[in-house]
Amino acid sequence: MGVFILKFIFLFTSIIYVCNGYSQETSKDILTTLDEVIAQREYFVTKKLDRLIELKESTPSPENEHYLTNYYAYCLRLYNEYQTFKFDSAYYYAKELNETAQQINNSELIASAKIEFANILISAGIFNESLKTLNSINLFPLSDKVKANYYQVLSRGYFDMESFSQSPEFAQDYREKGMAGYDSALVYLPQSSWQYHSLIAQKNLKLGNNDTAIVELENIISTYSLTNDELALPLISLAFTYGIVGDKEKELIYMAKAAMADLRGAKKEAVALLFLANNLYEQGDIIRASKYVNIALEDSRFYGSNFRLWQVSNFLPFIKAEHIGTIEKQKKQLWNYALVVTLLIIVVGISFVVIARQTVKLRKSKIIVEKTNKKLAVSNEELLLANRIKEEYIGYYFEISSQIIDKLEKLKLLVGRRLKKRQFDELSLEVDNLNIHKEKAKLYHNFDKAFLEIFPEFPNKINALLKPEEQIRMKEGQLLNTELRIIALFRLGIQDAEKLSRILDCSVNTIYAYKSKMKNKSQNPTQFEQDIMLVTRGANIENTSLLPK
Repeated sequence: MGVFILKFIFLFTSIIYVCNGYSQETSKDILTTLDEVIAQREYFVTKKLDRLIELKESTPSPENEHYLTNYYAYCLRLYNEYQTFKFDSAYYYAKELNETAQQINNSELIASAKIEFANILISAGIFNESLKTLNSINLFPLSDKVKANYYQVLSRGYFDMESFSQSPEFAQDYREKGMAGYDSALVYLPQSSWQYHSLIAQKNLKLGNNDTAIVELENIISTYSLTNDELALPLISLAFTYGIVGDKEKELIYMAKAAMADLRGAKKEAVALLFLANNLYEQGDIIRASKYVNIALEDSRFYGSNFRLWQVSNFLPFIKAEHIGTIEKQKKQLWNYALVVTLLIIVVGISFVVIARQTVKLRKSKIIVEKTNKKLAVSNEELLLANRIKEEYIGYYFEISSQIIDKLEKLKLLVGRRLKKRQFDELSLEVDNLNIHKEKAKLYHNFDKAFLEIFPEFPNKINALLKPEEQIRMKEGQLLNTELRIIALFRLGIQDAEKLSRILDCSVNTIYAYKSKMKNKSQNPTQFEQDIMLVTRGANIENTSLLPK
């Protein structure tokens, strides 16, 4: 009887194993499904935007006695929605969280707001300011939940710094601090939570305990009901782990699943599709790799973080070059087929079908290359903006210098003639007629004109930083007034008060007075100088994180 039961169990287990084997997804199947999800990208983004509109329509009323608490919760919801969708807006609501928490004067809320602000700075690659923000938090009175979040964000920052460090010594230090952050976070996380098991898996992955990491990650995916945003992390971690142990098929499958979770969640600050493109590139699937890296580039540009755009740009040239090489190979194949047609006329029908298929592939490849080139051209224009500004001001400098030299030369000739003829009275009259004030006014006018050619919206953008009642109103025919001219020179790197006083022909105290006055007029005096540099970088004033939403 016992032998019969064992045989039955063995047979039953074998049937389940065979059935599971047939039901396993292949990389080809999962990539087909991914392409279908990519085709629905706009639908997922539209759902996200509709949700944002609905949230923004629920703005708390200032007349409510719990307005600040409600407004904090409102900003937190919007920050969470924007965190992986749009950097500028997430940055704005992170700042609103900090300001509101300070007004409420609740240590728990203040710490939570600072943690989220540090988190969004990490997404932009601003690591020093992120760590500075985290180090300013006093953990002692905080709840376990806030402490766990603090150490998770701290670990994320150190591991990102490790990934982009150029020094092995510093990378090792960042890694050790990141692992210490994991250990601290595990102390405060509930052991029943998926985040706890995720950190256990991440820690084992860092330590090289790959089998343990795989078990933890697969358990998370099968046990917990996670949202698309939450699901993306264990999926991409599982993909990396399978890649380390050499299972390329499962690595690709889970990387594609992570990309689908990102797409369904309208996540624009994502890397799964980028890493999947690199994986396919290494396997020789250049067409798909080029397609996916283009989508990753679009998402990075939409998200608005230069740090993420730089990450994508590192992959793009290699895949593009390989893609062009693939096209050239296809062209050679096409000529070979044509040669076969001329030599073997009896198989002209078969050869015609082959050539037609190759032609279709070639056209699709050309379309992808053209799109890639257009996007690269836009990126190059953005990168050349700084150089163009320098060239404009070099030209302006030489033009003004040339005018001054011409005037000096004319004056020298005039003085020489008067002295030779001993016409001292006439020479004195010529000197009295020199209008230095007029020349300086002309110099300021030329500077204003040259500056506004590069930053045409400069006055409007500065006004956007000021309180509504303190905004600058220009006189008719005036380009920049003294206040705006000081800010313009500050933006160009002339920030020393003595230099500014010499250029503008006023005292150092006057310069300090103007700067202090403008700071007091601004909506955020402590950030005013940094805001000037950010607002005038060429971004649209509507999209800057410094403006009210």
